[in-house]
Amino acid sequence: LKLPDDETIELFAEPKVDGLSISLRYENRRLVHGATRGDGNTGEDVTANIRTISEIPVNLPADAPDVVEVRGEAYISKTNFLKLNKRQDEKGAKVFANPRNAAAGSLRQLNSSITAKRPLQFFGYAWGETSEPIGDTVQNIRQRFSDWGFKINEPSELCTSADELFSYYDKIGNLRSDIPFDLDGTVYKVNKVNWQVRLGQVSRSPRWAIAHKFAAQQAETLLNEIVIQVGRMGTLTPVANVEPVSVGGVLVSR
Repeated sequence: LKLPDDETIELFAEPKVDGLSISLRYENRRLVHGATRGDGNTGEDVTANIRTISEIPVNLPADAPDVVEVRGEAYISKTNFLKLNKRQDEKGAKVFANPRNAAAGSLRQLNSSITAKRPLQFFGYAWGETSEPIGDTVQNIRQRFSDWGFKINEPSELCTSADELFSYYDKIGNLRSDIPFDLDGTVYKVNKVNWQVRLGQVSRSPRWAIAHKFAAQQAETLLNEIVIQVGRMGTLTPVANVEPVSVGGVLVSR
C-alpha cells in the first residue's frame, strides 16, 4: 500500500464458517438469482432452493442499491444437524456425515420442497457487484447487511496488529465447541474497501484477505487389520481397517 510507517491498518477478523458459499443477486431490491461459488467463475443455479431459506430476505429496504450481490455461507447449525440426522435415521434414509455435506446436499436438491424441509440458515457478510458503493469499510458494510435483515457471522473483532489477530484466533479456537455452527478457522480482511481495491488479487485469491485455519482435528482408535489392495497395474496399496471413530464430524473406518 506504500503507507507512512505510522499509518494504522485496521484488519477485520471473523469466524470462517464451514458451509456452502452462496451468491445472491438483487435487482431493484428484489432477489432475482442465487448461485453456488462453483469453480469461482461458474456455479450452480440454486435460486428456487435458496428462496426456501427464511434467513434470506426476498426484498431489500429502500436504501439498498438498485443492483447488489450479497455473498455468504449457507449452513446447518450443530443442533439442527443432529435433529436432521435423527429424522433421516427414523425414515431409513441416508444420514449425513457432517453439517457441511448436509447443507450442500440440501441446496442441490432438484425438488425445492425437499430443501424447504431442511433446517438451512444463511450468513451474509461479503459482496460482489454493486451499482453504487454500500460502505467504506468491511465493518460498515456488515452493519448495513444486518440492517437489511441478514444474519452476520459473529463474534468478529477489529484488530490493528498481528498480536491482536493471534489473540482473536486463540479466543475463537477456545470458543469453537460452544459456537452453534461449524467453523474451520478465522479470516482476516483489510477493513478499508478502497485499500482492498488498491491491493487487488492474484489469480483467485485476494491480496487483502487471508484465512487462518485451525489445526486438523485428531482422534485415537484401534487398528483391526491391514488389507493389501492390488491395483490394475499390480500396485500394492495397504489399507488400514480401524474401529470407527468420529473425526471432525466424519466417521472414519478405513
